[in-house]
Amino acid sequence: MLLIFPFPLDVFPKFDFFEKLVPNIYQYIVPWIGEHILKLEEPITVFENGSGDKTYDYVLLLFILSIALLGAILWSFLLKNANGYAKLNYWFLVLVRYSLGSTMIYYGLFKIMPLQFGEIAFWRMLQPYGDSSPMGLAWTFLGYSKGYNLFMGLAEFIGGILLFHRRTTLLGSLILLPVTANIVAINFFYDVPVKLFSSQLLLMAIIIIVPDIKRLWNVIVFNKATKKIEFENYFKSRKWAIRATILKWAIVILILFNSISYTTGIYSKNIDKPELYGLYEVNLFKRNRDTVPPILNNEKRWRHVFFEYPNTTQFSTMAKGRYGLRTEVDTLKKQIKLTEYNDTTAVYILKYKRTDSTLNLSGVFRKDTIFCETKRLDKKDFRLTSRGFNWVNEYPYNR
Repeated sequence: MLLIFPFPLDVFPKFDFFEKLVPNIYQYIVPWIGEHILKLEEPITVFENGSGDKTYDYVLLLFILSIALLGAILWSFLLKNANGYAKLNYWFLVLVRYSLGSTMIYYGLFKIMPLQFGEIAFWRMLQPYGDSSPMGLAWTFLGYSKGYNLFMGLAEFIGGILLFHRRTTLLGSLILLPVTANIVAINFFYDVPVKLFSSQLLLMAIIIIVPDIKRLWNVIVFNKATKKIEFENYFKSRKWAIRATILKWAIVILILFNSISYTTGIYSKNIDKPELYGLYEVNLFKRNRDTVPPILNNEKRWRHVFFEYPNTTQFSTMAKGRYGLRTEVDTLKKQIKLTEYNDTTAVYILKYKRTDSTLNLSGVFRKDTIFCETKRLDKKDFRLTSRGFNWVNEYPYNR
């Protein structure tokens, strides 16, 4: 419950402030625990950087587990003579399956678009296998195939949708169990920093299946007949049953609307390519009128220039370095304005001359007068993106 909250309140308009309120409260508690209780050598920093396995996240999980354990002890002690909690358990499972369903719909759409992995970046195409991280290798593998992204996305999306209806909950959870288990395996074995969150999703899928585990065991293992599920109606009045149905579909529609509008908004922005989109290999590079030979340990000599993301130009060097600068392209004046990310006063203006297969750049860059001639490369120039799909393979094409 503590991990799921503030869902489902944050689904409704004007209640989404809970999405910021709860983390803000934790951001005061967690650093205090790290400093005064755990006595950590370094203070816990609070920031968003794409990792879900920061020290902050582990300490937060410890805090939540402690609160849950304390609550369970008090609950058991104070209400030790109480009889079962069938209705409470029912609503708990409703919350779990709706939370898991909305999360899987969200991530499913991010793969269907595709957004989570996306097209393989130019710099990835140039990077040797051995220089990539395990996560980078996994992201390249998963991002290569749009078909596999669609397959994964549909499994997550359909499994999530099925959790919103009692009669299809078991089917949805049986779909999502191997899906989330595979996500956990990739995150653990390829060092992807979403281990805690993906494990939570897997645990939720298991919790949803547990009430039917005996029936599944009888059918799958012992080949025995099993009883059908009798869906109990927890609303004694027809009026409240209708209200609950309306509320249910309102939540489902809001979840779908929020997820689809958010992902399609990001996808529409990603479709737009920068004006000079492409990967360019530097054939000739001059600094202060002197030709700089392509020596591998030269950090100042460019090896590639690529325009892949809006308002950004990236450069790779002969020494395997890579850096980017904020970019504004003036197609009328045929010039590029480059600005250092760490120093907005450092601005460089480069003239460019472009053809279908070349791009020449000239101007003053970092106190040096530079000129470079480049040759445009295409994705088809790389084996990974040119091989494609083949029904017939006389021999394995394992290169």
